Formats: sequence, C-alpha cells, structure tokens
Amino acid sequence: MELSSISIIFFFATLQALSVLQVNSQSTDSCNSNLNLDLPFDTSLLNCLPVWSRHDFILRYVRNLSNVWNFVLSAPDTNSFVAMGFSTTGQMVGSSAVVGWVSADGSGTVKQYFLGGQRPNLVVADQGNLTIVENSTSITSRSSRVYLAFQLNTSQPLSRVLYSVGQIGVIPSAPGFALAEHRDKVSTLLNYRTGTSASDSQHSRLRKSHGILNMLSWGILMIIGAMAGRYFKQWDPMWFYSHAAIQSCAFLLGLAGIISGFVLEDRLNAEVDTHKALGILILVLGCLQVNSPAIHIYSIK
Repeated sequence: MELSSISIIFFFATLQALSVLQVNSQSTDSCNSNLNLDLPFDTSLLNCLPVWSRHDFILRYVRNLSNVWNFVLSAPDTNSFVAMGFSTTGQMVGSSAVVGWVSADGSGTVKQYFLGGQRPNLVVADQGNLTIVENSTSITSRSSRVYLAFQLNTSQPLSRVLYSVGQIGVIPSAPGFALAEHRDKVSTLLNYRTGTSASDSQHSRLRKSHGILNMLSWGILMIIGAMAGRYFKQWDPMWFYSHAAIQSCAFLLGLAGIISGFVLEDRLNAEVDTHKALGILILVLGCLQVNSPAIHIYSIK
C-alpha cells in the first residue's frame, strides 16, 4: 500500500515536472532550437547568436546568394513591435530599420522605416536605405515568441546593428503606421564573419568625460574655491592664491566639459536644447566669476 502511494506521488510529480519543462521549452528559444517556420527562404544553415540578453533577442543570419542575406530575429512576444536597424554611425537617427508586429487578430505586419529624427513625424514608414527582397518579409508568433524574417539585397550589411522593442500593448496602426517611442533599445557591433556581437559603446568615454568634467568643475571645485575665499581669509595671502587657483582650475575643466558636450551633441545628432542652454548659462556665469576681480578693479577706477 505504501509502495503504491509512493508510486502515485512519483508519477504525478514526474508529470508536473514534464509540464513545466514543456511550458519553458515553448516560451524560450535558443541557438540549439530548430526553426519550424514557414519562411520564404531556407533556414537550415543560419548562423545563430544571442544579441540582446536583456530582452532575450536571438539573431539568425546567413549569406544566401552573392548579394542576398537572410535574417531571422527571435524575441519574446510582448504585444509590441520589434525592430532591427542598420546604421552607419551606431545611432538610430539616420538609420533604416525593419520593424514588425503581430496584431490582436494574429496577422503580422513588417515595414521598413527611415529614422530621420527623434520626433515621431520624422520616423517615416515605407522609407529607408535597405534593399529588401520582394515578398521576403514575415513575422510569426509561436510559443510566446515572435520571429521577424526578411532578406536584404546587399554585398555586405552594415555592422552597426540596432535593436529596439516597443511599449507593451502599443502597436502601429493604419493609415500612417506611426511608431510610438520604443521601450528600450541597444546599439551593437555585429561581425558577420565570426558570428559575434558586442554592445557598441563608441561614445561612452566621451559621455563619461562630459559628465565627470562638469561635475568636478562646477559642482565641486568652484564651490571649494568660493569657500576658500569666504572662510580662509585669516591665512593671508595664501587664501587668495588658493581661491584664484581653484577657481581658475574649475573654470578650465568646466570649459573642457562644455566643449565635450558640443562635440557629443554633434556626433549623436541629439536634441538637447534645454540641457545645452543651461550649460551655456553656467559657462557665462563661470566667466563672470573668474573675471570678477578684473571687473571689480575696473569699477573702482
């Protein structure tokens, strides 16, 4: 009797474990999985690699004919659009992207978009620099994942590849098929020969320099210099030399930070008008602060 009860418990535990494994296998994808999709091109020889671990994006690709490349992008189905873009600079502005989504009725839509700017009216549907092979695009939802497939007619696709995912529950609709702002994005470098992908951080050093220089100058040294002039006058004349040296150093570092900001804005083609205006205002005030002794002497004369 006890053996029979143990056998029954073990049987149901095994069924439960198998059901969990089945659910997990249906909701995930890996490079070891076989693609059983009805696509307009052969998928048996595709190279495969994870390209965006945060959102479980998996890319499969292969060069088919002399100038035809096959792509299949796999991602979790979150009732939003998924996009794969190709850029010369690693930035979204100026790039062209293949965007796909599955509607509530199960129908899929794939369109090319030209990303002309950060405003919605500058993201234009059915425009772009990609030569997509006719009737090669498709997007399919299967086992809680979407599979975006397309073919490009090019001798060599751009190596700076962008991925983005839309807001959950928000998909483009007719007649304009305007894209809402993405929920997340990433810029990568794809080596088609070796089949490796890495995050593209070409401007990360410049961003860090811009932030560190401005924080150190306007946020720390300028305040220390002002405190030296206000509270250390009993150590005359050392307080004045310390005050002048710290303020001058802060101004030079801040000027370098402002210049790096202008360079970064130009490279990213970013719209940061308010941020830039505040930076220019701080620079002007810094100029007045550094030149205040000369202004004071001139006013006395």
